[in-house]
Amino acid sequence: MRNRLSLGWAFLFVAFLLAGCGSTPMTKFYKLSSLPSGQQENLGALLGENIAIGVGPVELPEYLDRPQIVTRKSQNQLEISEFHRWAASLQRGFARVLAKNISTLLPTDQVAVYPWEGTFTPTYQVKLNVEQFDGQVGKQVSLRVIWSLVGQEGAKVLVVRKTLIEEPVLTNDYDGLVGAQSNALATLSREIVEEIRRLGT
Repeated sequence: MRNRLSLGWAFLFVAFLLAGCGSTPMTKFYKLSSLPSGQQENLGALLGENIAIGVGPVELPEYLDRPQIVTRKSQNQLEISEFHRWAASLQRGFARVLAKNISTLLPTDQVAVYPWEGTFTPTYQVKLNVEQFDGQVGKQVSLRVIWSLVGQEGAKVLVVRKTLIEEPVLTNDYDGLVGAQSNALATLSREIVEEIRRLGT
């Protein structure tokens, strides 16, 4: 009888452990998305086919330099999600998507992400200091960045801009949050391309 009771308690204990393991949320991974093809601005003839753009370095605040997605609960409080993470470095993803967007909008295939090979000489280099790139699920995201355009071989700073972009989060989940961040990055890309266009006139 005692053995049966022991086996019964052991069974309940194992079932409790399995139930506890089953309730642990699965980690989900996200990445920023670039603009679809076919959104080119008609700038090829204006700027010349040999224009080359270097993107970076991109500096992020320390609170964003982590695998977890960071959201903002209030002006002074942040939340770090253990179960919603970036699939790769946010810094590299930011630079990669910005470069892809610029390449799509100009269009040119001569776009490189910092650090680039020594044989690559950009006509313009885009340097970025990101001050804020977060938001609230179901509300909005904010991208606050100081960026500059530097002339060939870093000889001269041609433009310095401080940009604040706010985009609505259309769904009440992290997929919508990252989608809004991608939209904010697309808006920044267009602003940079427009400045390159102005310099090329």
